[in-house]
Amino acid sequence: MSRHTDAPLSEGLAGKFARSFINSKLTPLLIIASILLGALAVFLLPREEEPQIKVPMVDVMVGVPGFSAKEVEERVTAPMEKLIWEVPGVEYVYSISWPLAA
Repeated sequence: MSRHTDAPLSEGLAGKFARSFINSKLTPLLIIASILLGALAVFLLPREEEPQIKVPMVDVMVGVPGFSAKEVEERVTAPMEKLIWEVPGVEYVYSISWPLAA
């Protein structure tokens, strides 16, 4: 069942705002200015196709066959972490120790 009334719908605040832009002679100027500013931004902003991003990172892998993960951690990983921390500029050190599969 449809509801039918002959009363006009109220525009509300958004409708009045939109109508003021539709009827304004400044609207085409605002559109042209926006397009020109966008084009200007595209052409003037510096950009590189291949930016030079430096991500200093080193992976160190040491194999010690026959050692358990605990032995690798105690005899290899812990001493190596201490040495790596002495390198200037090192901010983070992450390590993982696991037994090698035979």
